[in-house]
Amino acid sequence: MAAIDIPEVLKFIDSTPPFSGLTSVQQKQLLGGVELTYVRQGEKLNLEGTRATLHLIRRGACEIRSAKGGLVDKLADGDCFGVSSVLEQNPDGLQVVVLEDSLIYRFQKDGFQTLLQENEEFALFFAHTRSSRLRKLSRAHATDLATPVLQLSTSISQIMARNLITASVTDTVQQAASVMTDARVSSILVLEKNRLVGIVTDRDLRSRVLAVGASADLPLCDVMTHAPASIDPRSLVMHAQTLMSEKNIHHLPVVESDHTPVGMITAADLLRHQELSPLLLINQINRQTDITSLREVCQQLTNLIVNLILTDMKTTDIGSVIAAISDSLTRRIIELGIERYGTAPFAFQFLVFGSQARKDQSLGSDQDNGMMLSQEPTPEQAEYFAKLAQFICDGLAQCGIRSCPGDIMASNKKWRLTQEGWKKAFANWIEASSPSSLLNASIFFDIRCVYGDENGVTELIQDMQSRVAKTSLFLATLTRTATASKPPIGFFRNFLLESSGEHKHQLDLKHQGLALINDLARIYGLGCKRYHVATKDRLEQAAREKLMGLDIARNLMDAWDGLNELRLQAQRQHWQTTGEPSAYLDPTELSSLERKHLKSTFAIIADGQSAALQRFARGYA
Repeated sequence: MAAIDIPEVLKFIDSTPPFSGLTSVQQKQLLGGVELTYVRQGEKLNLEGTRATLHLIRRGACEIRSAKGGLVDKLADGDCFGVSSVLEQNPDGLQVVVLEDSLIYRFQKDGFQTLLQENEEFALFFAHTRSSRLRKLSRAHATDLATPVLQLSTSISQIMARNLITASVTDTVQQAASVMTDARVSSILVLEKNRLVGIVTDRDLRSRVLAVGASADLPLCDVMTHAPASIDPRSLVMHAQTLMSEKNIHHLPVVESDHTPVGMITAADLLRHQELSPLLLINQINRQTDITSLREVCQQLTNLIVNLILTDMKTTDIGSVIAAISDSLTRRIIELGIERYGTAPFAFQFLVFGSQARKDQSLGSDQDNGMMLSQEPTPEQAEYFAKLAQFICDGLAQCGIRSCPGDIMASNKKWRLTQEGWKKAFANWIEASSPSSLLNASIFFDIRCVYGDENGVTELIQDMQSRVAKTSLFLATLTRTATASKPPIGFFRNFLLESSGEHKHQLDLKHQGLALINDLARIYGLGCKRYHVATKDRLEQAAREKLMGLDIARNLMDAWDGLNELRLQAQRQHWQTTGEPSAYLDPTELSSLERKHLKSTFAIIADGQSAALQRFARGYA
């Protein structure tokens, strides 16, 4: 308990609503018996008995959480808590958790209740506070309800099979099949010196032994999948789902860092674990035989994304889930297109750009895609790819991934090129450094292959990186253009909001926040020796190659996470109320602590822009 300096307390509450609206007599009445308490980060405050009274944060930060741990509100300097304890004895079981070392005033309950009766405006303020937190509590309950359904944040160690069925590399196919039959499992792990070296599944036995008439006396090393995909036991269900869908596998060994197996996850395990899951949706997508049925399956996607947001899953993981689904949908539509128009006359790759390439799609994301052809087509071959591309883009639009307003899609002949054609396009953008070239760079330089041999795309990226490294003027011009758009914070650290239109007095979290960090990451990513496409991966690589200070990189990654979380929550709320996934936010809906953090986030972006200008644009007027 710290000593109380009453004049200092009076000065503080006189500048803090609603205490500032009290008369001087009422303020002194409230301060009778006031206590100043120092509490450490991580403490949970007891609001029972004599502690069930009003608290005011002098300096610090706290969270209010539901009885089940769901986040209800965040509080900072000048915010109050304990209102529920006074007004209704805290029937909802709200808890207060201290986020950072804090100084907190605790008022006497009797004096506070007397002022509630004497001052109507004072009482209305706290009634409104109570009502606002009840609404936020309702949202927290929604999270509590969503979590058991999805349970995507569950550790895989909680659902994996621990009774491992194993064999050695010298065991025969006959021996392994007998063990699998007795254990009633569909796979067996192949070990060498207790380390995982391979896996054999029922499908392997059918395709690699029975179908080709191979001998049952073959050693497992001849038919197993060598160095199979695996996962760490500390990973989450979400990570297992994403990896299995990306690799198109149904068995995933769980191994320690030294490759010692400790468990097994199967697709059936995951499906039993969840009623609505990304893996289930991907499996349904892969089973559909036409666009109509695909469209019906994809109607689940919006609800899935909304529920992912409600579970408080990491924003990067949500992006990975949506990308895995989008990639699977794209590949299935390509397969249906090939079934309709016949086998392609030669190999091609289907490319995605922008948010799908970066794996940070959200509600309402649109298409950005193209094709890379392995050779220059004849007119007849060009007509085939035109029909196929149109089928793919139309199919994606029917399944909920909107057409690109700028027509950056494979259905546009301009974006169906050979590898040499793409190399020339990138070279022209890099050498020209014109406004249109820089706009293209902000889209096409985020590139990923989702269908076909990735080697050609890797060569394209390497060629692009090489050209950028030789053309410092391009990075300088790209940096000046990207940093021309500033974070929406004014000279006096006030938010710069939309001044008119549908979103008047709101912030555009996508274009005024996330896009600015994506642009910075792209600049640094192009300057790195090793190419990454995801924003946080680019920032991390830039720090690793010492193009960017570690503190700046970490701050920008934290800022990206915070803004992405706000955007997803805003989109969810808009979607559920209007059916539109708007990324606009009214800052008055945030707590004072959230507004404080948002301002700090914009300041971090501004610092990052200054650092980029110093590194890449210095010396270029």
